[in-house]
Amino acid sequence: MSLVENLKEIQEKAIDEKVLEFAEEMEATIIESAGKGYSGYKYQIRYDNSDKHMMLSKIFIEKLQELVDGVKVEFKKEERKSLLGGSYYEHYIHFKWND
Repeated sequence: MSLVENLKEIQEKAIDEKVLEFAEEMEATIIESAGKGYSGYKYQIRYDNSDKHMMLSKIFIEKLQELVDGVKVEFKKEERKSLLGGSYYEHYIHFKWND
């Protein structure tokens, strides 16, 4: 196995582990949200989240979609205005179960 293949395998394993952990955490949260009458839930990926680099990847969202049976999962990026006139982006993972 080449170094590149080995690195990709290690990376994929790390993402798989994080996706599984995150899906388990989110299940209770989205069930609670549905119990309050909501049809979706937005999880903000905070700038100080140590796993942000993984959570922002397309493969993370794809794997998460597979794990949350029937719930639509999307990555959202929203521009916000700062008090000083500039702008910045907030990143979310949006779970939606009822159109």
